[in-house]
Amino acid sequence: MKREVRFPKKRVGAFITDWLIWLYLSYCIFFLIDYWYTEIVAVRPYYKVPFPWYGWPLVIISSFLIAVAWEGLGTSVGFKAFGLTLIRMGGSPLPLRVKLKRVPLDLVSWSMSLVAGGLMLAPLAGLGTLFHGLSAGLGISFIPMVSLWEFGAWYLSLAYVLISLLTILGVGIGCFFVAYRIAKWLWACPKGDQFWCDRVLHTRVTPTSEIEDGGLPPKRLFETSWGIITLLLIVITFYVGWLTTGIDFGNLIRRAPVTAYLWKRLATPDFTHFITPEPVLRDSIGSAIVETIFMALLATAFGVVFAFPLSFLGARNIMATGPIGWLIYTVTRGFFNVVRSVETIVWALIFAVWVSFGPFAGVMALAIHTIAALGKLYSEQVEGIDPGPLEAIAATGARRWQVVLYGVIPQIVPSYLAFTMYRWDINVRMSTIIGLVGGGGIGRILFHYKNELRWEEVGAVIVVIIAVVWVMDYVSGLVREKIA
Repeated sequence: MKREVRFPKKRVGAFITDWLIWLYLSYCIFFLIDYWYTEIVAVRPYYKVPFPWYGWPLVIISSFLIAVAWEGLGTSVGFKAFGLTLIRMGGSPLPLRVKLKRVPLDLVSWSMSLVAGGLMLAPLAGLGTLFHGLSAGLGISFIPMVSLWEFGAWYLSLAYVLISLLTILGVGIGCFFVAYRIAKWLWACPKGDQFWCDRVLHTRVTPTSEIEDGGLPPKRLFETSWGIITLLLIVITFYVGWLTTGIDFGNLIRRAPVTAYLWKRLATPDFTHFITPEPVLRDSIGSAIVETIFMALLATAFGVVFAFPLSFLGARNIMATGPIGWLIYTVTRGFFNVVRSVETIVWALIFAVWVSFGPFAGVMALAIHTIAALGKLYSEQVEGIDPGPLEAIAATGARRWQVVLYGVIPQIVPSYLAFTMYRWDINVRMSTIIGLVGGGGIGRILFHYKNELRWEEVGAVIVVIIAVVWVMDYVSGLVREKIA
């Protein structure tokens, strides 16, 4: 029977999850050792425990081994998260002795998988080294940390670059062949069969939903290893987070009287410049808040124009129908994630340098962030639609764009409008922050008053912002009720 290579996505995802869990727990242990040492021993401020250089390499290797052993026993968090269970080929539960036999076989499988992955990345490392050396003027080389040739006459440099490219191509073909052979040995299997270690021990990893429990009561959380580790993760995460952020409620209560004067001045807002322009800024609070509303409106409108079509390209159920569709889907989702990861204030700083300071820079900063944020929300709505109407329309012989037009859009319009109104609300509040870097709007006046320690005027600006956000929230609520 012909064997084919089937990439075990769930198995790989489960293993990476378990490996990351043990790496994270190791980091927490290092952090706690450093924290409690500095607390107990009298050392200078900001002292760090000098862990040996081989500490993290040892942690990476040991956590890898623990993750392999944990998965070999079939009781890991990764298995639980991805809904996998380790059983015999006949469907009966696996005895402990067989699970223990799986551990060394799994160690070989995952170690060789890492080797295959490293071989696939080797040509990319050589290509990156070559481009880095050329752009930085370090010389010509395709071996990291090694300079093979210095720059000389143009024809010699060109010849060295061509030699490097041909070498990288040859090494890449060889690495791909070896990696493919390793993957075929590990993961290639006939239809209905399992992978290498499963074929050796006559076991299989199967979705938990496909297994009959035989009426046995489920184990309680603290009776399973994944449950115990999950509870440990929750406890240690909150503990380390508490120590890292330096939370001290006692200090919060003790120093409350220090801010009494600030609250008193904020509670007596001064609306002198609500209509009358501020002499320094030559702008009033009223005109600035109107400018802010229009900034948020235009940014939201620009965001919707681009986010609407991109949302279909970033929806798995629309695009993931072939290699090109998967590529478009991955690139679009990557764009959403990258742009959303950069804070709006950073985009405002970039556009302030690009188009000069003012509301235009603020509109562009809010718009670019809105495109990514709404694009992600929109695409998730597309992925959550009822597939029934789509299948019915497609069964009539409709083309793909017709399926989207008549089957998808009617289902997503209400949620799209609700998200758009909510995003306009968010943009009004975010525009107060981008004023810090020259984004214009009410934020410019707010930070001017703050820098001048004119807390009564700051209180007036805050009252105006609260009023506008309150009204917008009420109006958007009415709109959502109408379209629901």
